[in-house]
Amino acid sequence: MFERLRHGLLRAVAIWGAAVVLLPAAPARADVAAVGVVEIPAGAGQGRIVGATVVDLAARGYEEREFLMSGSADTFQKTGTWYTNGQWGARRSGAVQAYTTRLLVERPADPARFNGTVVVEWLNVSFGADIGVEWSQSHELFTRAGYAYVGVTAQKVGADKLRSLDPVRYGQVSLASDALSYSIFAQAAEAVRANAPALLGTGAPAKVLAAGHSQSAGRLATFVNAIQPIIPAYDGFLVHGRGAGAAPIGEGVIALPLTARIRADSAVPVFQVESETDVRTFADARQPDGARVRTWEVAGTAHADAYGLAQYNAQNARDRAINDGRPISCDRPVNAMTWRYASNAAYHHLDRWVRGLGAPPAGPQISLLLGTIRRDGDGNALGGVRLPDLDAPLAAYGPTNSGGEITGACLLLGSTTSLSSARLLQLYPTREDYVTAFTRAADRALAAGHLLPADHAEAVARAGA
Repeated sequence: MFERLRHGLLRAVAIWGAAVVLLPAAPARADVAAVGVVEIPAGAGQGRIVGATVVDLAARGYEEREFLMSGSADTFQKTGTWYTNGQWGARRSGAVQAYTTRLLVERPADPARFNGTVVVEWLNVSFGADIGVEWSQSHELFTRAGYAYVGVTAQKVGADKLRSLDPVRYGQVSLASDALSYSIFAQAAEAVRANAPALLGTGAPAKVLAAGHSQSAGRLATFVNAIQPIIPAYDGFLVHGRGAGAAPIGEGVIALPLTARIRADSAVPVFQVESETDVRTFADARQPDGARVRTWEVAGTAHADAYGLAQYNAQNARDRAINDGRPISCDRPVNAMTWRYASNAAYHHLDRWVRGLGAPPAGPQISLLLGTIRRDGDGNALGGVRLPDLDAPLAAYGPTNSGGEITGACLLLGSTTSLSSARLLQLYPTREDYVTAFTRAADRALAAGHLLPADHAEAVARAGA
């Protein structure tokens, strides 16, 4: 394997000239295959990173780098029967295959600012191209608190799209099938640890967290239940916006339970965060909070929202990776609930949890009646983790929408329907009444641990403005 890897990396140098080749700086864990990484020069191909963030990194003291990761990936097979409780058995199939994939890194420009934790995201490919949902929602937390972030192209469709958009820059990127994805994602964690000086610009991280949204969250559920027990790659998981099921472990028709809970005997913390859109399908997989599993259901939020969409549209207009770069627009205004506040709090608590500083605070479930979300007179959900924009509302926040050119996108983007002037005057006779109500709601969320102090300050200032 090492000989194959050496030839592949030397080939990359021949193509890019000044590229820096980096073999693992420390021995890989015995249960994770060794990998190598090579930085992609800034001017390679069209001279730009596909999927590069639209966030002003320099203003936040951050920088963006891009690497290729190469190795040999395992595939896996089920062992025994997989039950709803998530205590699933798996083994390596013995079929390994060489691969090269892409790592997109956002890191502090000053290594002294690194807080020791890396968030590794399984990039979402639901719409045929890599999308960093977790970065889009929580980059403000990551950059103010000193996290490093690594986005992993773990699936074939994402790799193929990169190669088609820039055949020179990404000509080496090749994933034979999604059956390799679990091994590749495990090896990404090892690459972060073994090649920290190159990837992160600093020493080895203290903790490495896995994260993924939607389709990627379904794969993380399978990773937690079946792969992590035999390849302990990550220190904790944030599973965002999954349904009741999980993803196949290989290719073809593989019997899976319709409902897949997170195994209660997980050796590492697993934090599930669900939007109101997700709860309708996730409800069958609800489980009690335990020593290693915590779940938040965030009322008023959608599977994707206006905050993230603004970033995706800007990226897509530049990269033209989806729908020839045209923006997504829906029949109604997209959900504008501040999901990012709950996401930031979840990462903060997960980081403390994996460091042995206590489990996250509990969050109440969104209220359901016969599978339907119960709502107040304004149309907003009852129960759940509640953000100040929901408890001092100016609008009704819905979980779905309609319209749009891309099938299924608006269904996930939710809606915002402004309350009538008469209703607003009834709720808040004066501007001061609104600011008071909002501040009290923000105080409650802060006290519950569902809102961080910095986000509390931002929210209250926004309400006052």
